[in-house]
Amino acid sequence: MRMLCLLAPLASLVVSAAPGTTEMALTSPDGFALKGTLTLPAAKGKVPVVILAHQFRSDRTGWAPLAERLAARGIGTLALDLRGHGASTQKEGAEVTVSSDFGPSAKAVGFERIPADLVQAATWLRTQPGVDGRRLGLAGSSVGAFAVILAAPEVKPVAVLGLSPAGTSAFGEGAQQKLKVAVLRGRATTLVLASTGDKDAFENAQVVKDLPGVAVNVKDGDEHGFAYFKERADLMAVFFGEYLTYHHTQKAYASTPGMRKPLAAGNLITDQTLAEKKAADAPK
Repeated sequence: MRMLCLLAPLASLVVSAAPGTTEMALTSPDGFALKGTLTLPAAKGKVPVVILAHQFRSDRTGWAPLAERLAARGIGTLALDLRGHGASTQKEGAEVTVSSDFGPSAKAVGFERIPADLVQAATWLRTQPGVDGRRLGLAGSSVGAFAVILAAPEVKPVAVLGLSPAGTSAFGEGAQQKLKVAVLRGRATTLVLASTGDKDAFENAQVVKDLPGVAVNVKDGDEHGFAYFKERADLMAVFFGEYLTYHHTQKAYASTPGMRKPLAAGNLITDQTLAEKKAADAPK
């Protein structure tokens, strides 16, 4: 298959780091040494895992607020340092890092290849002990959010979270059409968060908002990416908890993971429904 030929790891190294964690190292087809950390909660059987793709000029540690909440729900995480960031800055023995300028960084590092990096990471992830390869999620922030949506058709996740999907210019001509096609082909339940004052992210949210299986949570202001953790980290954890664990019990929270119609207002996990759920679960 073309995907396997293009994305098969050229080299890999797995080193146990601590109980519950495994350090991942893969080499992309174009020579980038990609690093990440797989963290699995204690469990008797295999657990679902969310692959995390951070925003521009950040690294894998930026996901800590969400990773902690997911672990509490029995969900593992594979947090990556995207190419040119964190520990993923070696390309064929040379140092290649991002600068403060997004455009030149995207070209120098090859941001358009990030979706392929995520597919490669997912292929590795499905081989790891304790991972339920049928229950993967994808979460991305900013350029990472755009990338996880594009990667979804090949990764085949159950659920996708996009925080401020941006960096459109990095993904070539017709990037927004690619985004729309990826959502339709990926067939994952998708939640997108965007602010009205965050132009690129808001426009991309509008591109996908009416597609089957997509819910868009829009708020006023200009919050971007990881800034959503302050008030919405619980919302994100509930989203993955419902689709990666609750649905797996064969119960019906709102609809099935394979739904192919827009989420109805009563089915959408929002700030209001999250508050209602907390109230219902509170000790009487």
